[in-house]
Amino acid sequence: MRKILLSSIIIVIAITFLGRLSYLQIFSFSAEQVLEDPAIKAIYDYPERGYIYDRNGHLLVGNDPAYDVMVIPREVKALDTLEFCGLLGIEKEKFVEKLRKARVYSPRLPSVLVPQLSKQDYAKLQEKMRKYKGFYIQKRSLRYYDTPSAANVLGYISEVNEGDLAVNKYYVQGELKGRTGVERYYEDLLRGRKGVQYIQKDRFNRDIGPYKNGQLDTLPEQGKQISITIDKTLQEYGETLMNGKRGGIVAIEPATGEILSMISGPTYDPALLVGRERSKNYTKLYNDTIANPTWDRSIHAQQPPGSPFKTLNALIALQEGVLDESTTIQCYHGFYVGKK
Repeated sequence: MRKILLSSIIIVIAITFLGRLSYLQIFSFSAEQVLEDPAIKAIYDYPERGYIYDRNGHLLVGNDPAYDVMVIPREVKALDTLEFCGLLGIEKEKFVEKLRKARVYSPRLPSVLVPQLSKQDYAKLQEKMRKYKGFYIQKRSLRYYDTPSAANVLGYISEVNEGDLAVNKYYVQGELKGRTGVERYYEDLLRGRKGVQYIQKDRFNRDIGPYKNGQLDTLPEQGKQISITIDKTLQEYGETLMNGKRGGIVAIEPATGEILSMISGPTYDPALLVGRERSKNYTKLYNDTIANPTWDRSIHAQQPPGSPFKTLNALIALQEGVLDESTTIQCYHGFYVGKK
């Protein structure tokens, strides 16, 4: 009886095990399930973000090439840390901390170690990357601004954080997304769709080739190009008028309600929030409590509307002949309705 029971248990376990293997090999085709397999590595191909043009077809925001140094923590071998940090242009303590965070995120998935290398840094590092196992360089694009104005209108992009990853499963660590302005509002259109290539590994962690002959691989789709109603020339002219002043200007086309310019002063050059200096520059701008350039006065500053309404009513009264240029009216600190 015991032999029959033991044999039955072994047969049931074997059938369950074989059934699960068959399901994973034959029916498991979703990207989420594939990434759960430690023998599969995903390599992402990031598309260019969509270009942004003004109402007349003039370029406002384009792209420049940049390079990220990526790391797969479990593949990292012993290396000359000081030499590598020297090539990357970072301190050893920062390198160790970034590697620790990458391991916490995932020991087998790629993470950004050093983002947004310049062409010069990339050229210097590329020829020596073979010495550093577990690290590789991934090409991507950064925003290029063809205007020094409209910073608050256009907004900026930055690396996703833990909150973004928890809310939206599309993003992976190290990816960029729109944070403010047009970049944020049209994020789904501008970001495009990243491509992915799944690589299968053997038990020695060596690349075998494409998983399922590349059936699940996808190509990147470039972000959509969009045009906004802002007039580039008018926007730049308006910001020169606000140079050294505080306030906002909004120019609207009365016939359609289209916004031709949204000017906030003081402002800043949007190019400051691009590249490896973005975080430092943003902190400096945000902490400037005197000028407060990151605060968009064109839409956030709520000025008392009393004086403009007085002028409008006075013009109507003049037109109707109710008063003339010599008429005076006493103001007793306002008119109260209801309880004070």
